[in-house]
Amino acid sequence: MLPLVWVTLLILARASADETTVPRIMPRIFNGEETSSGNLGGIGVQVFYIKKLVCSGTILSTRHILTAAHCFDVGNRQWFHVVAGHTNQFEGHTKTSTKNVLIKIKIHPEYNKEKFIADIAVAKTFLTLKSNRIGYATICRSQLFPKEFVTVAGWGVDGRTGLGVRNRLHTIRVPIVDRMSCERAIGRRIPPNVICAGGYEHRTLCDGDSGGPLLLMKEVCGVSAWTYECGESTKPDIFMSVKFYANFIKNTMKELGY
Repeated sequence: MLPLVWVTLLILARASADETTVPRIMPRIFNGEETSSGNLGGIGVQVFYIKKLVCSGTILSTRHILTAAHCFDVGNRQWFHVVAGHTNQFEGHTKTSTKNVLIKIKIHPEYNKEKFIADIAVAKTFLTLKSNRIGYATICRSQLFPKEFVTVAGWGVDGRTGLGVRNRLHTIRVPIVDRMSCERAIGRRIPPNVICAGGYEHRTLCDGDSGGPLLLMKEVCGVSAWTYECGESTKPDIFMSVKFYANFIKNTMKELGY
């Protein structure tokens, strides 16, 4: 069996303040390029557990974000909160600061991490996500074709620079991989809800990129879910298809309320 590496929540560290178990931060987007939140349209969001940046996500509306279900596998859900509109990892957390907590989180009822099924979640924020630095992604309607290049985004240290550099938004441009080639490369069948992309010039997801967007122009078409090994070009990365789960996403946004 392949040594599956879900791109967050693999190794746990203790928060020094209250000894609460939190997901550890690791290097992310491997061999990516630095960009600004504005260049990405302001649609990216940082997902924190207490003070630890554990996932990325996509802003869908003034109150809703899209991310991966497995971001919430570990920890108390009341301690998750988000920061939007920043290029660098937000570091202004204090005990008295107001945090934009996730007041409602809905994970797809068919979620099965090991089978690559429905690793997707929609969450509602306590405070509105609205400023001149924030934008909103469009739910994917486009068909993605093999070898078409898409943009994948996430926060963190580039895999080439080590852990000593402040986290900053990075992107990679990678091609869509057809289903047969993807199955052959990773050595297993994949369900129809999966998008495969990558296997290109050592540009991959890495630990911590879970939930971040795969973008075609302004459409969010995928949610980052899995990578085999940081910088490993022989196997593509796995994303949940937003188009496949569009009804779930839209219905959940209505259910959670605006």
